[in-house]
Amino acid sequence: MNYLSKELIEFGYFTAEDEDDYLKFLDETGLMNNRYYQTAVAYDANESAQIPSAVYKYEDGHLHLDAIHGKTTRANIISENLPAFNLYTVYRMPASLHSSISRKFLSGKFWHLYTVILKKVSSHHQGAIFIDFKTDEISVVILKENKLLLCQTFPYATPEDVLYYLLKCCEQLNLSQQEVQLLLSGLIEKDSALYRELYKYFINLEFERLAHEIKLTTALTIHPEHYYSSISKLAACVL
Repeated sequence: MNYLSKELIEFGYFTAEDEDDYLKFLDETGLMNNRYYQTAVAYDANESAQIPSAVYKYEDGHLHLDAIHGKTTRANIISENLPAFNLYTVYRMPASLHSSISRKFLSGKFWHLYTVILKKVSSHHQGAIFIDFKTDEISVVILKENKLLLCQTFPYATPEDVLYYLLKCCEQLNLSQQEVQLLLSGLIEKDSALYRELYKYFINLEFERLAHEIKLTTALTIHPEHYYSSISKLAACVL
């Protein structure tokens, strides 16, 4: 992003099979070796938990994660304060990966994707489900009456998988399919089978826009804004 004009000027999407691929990506990809005024990193780490501030203790973070996700070794525990919700997001990252990224971007700023999404959310009294689509998983954040109900990432292979998770969330959290708002971002097309399946069961569907005053350069406008809405929220964290 151009820091002064607030324009997103280049965007890349990469996949990797294992940790060694990530390390190779950091060392050999040109974009990762340029000099930048600022660097912002969002981790979409599945192994996370939200802990109420009143009972949060840094030294107990690993206990919460072990209880929910099972024990692991060689992982860094990271915690972030969400004062607007009186919560801490606690998550863990593979130690070698986190240290490699930290060394690569010594002055970088780091957040969990859930923290990025929640930093500037508006009030949704009837409930809102923020869904960020990747090629094989969705990150879901659910709010109602300014309260955080759920942060979770689900794998999917078919539109029916996505629909199952969302309907199950509505059932468990007492959200009305007629009233809850679905805010969609990431890799989803309006003319796709996935969107049509969602529209069969939910009335209020909306594609997210770019965050704050961030704009796209002409070269990036060949894709809709919601492709870049999550990355624009990350960019807005350093403005």
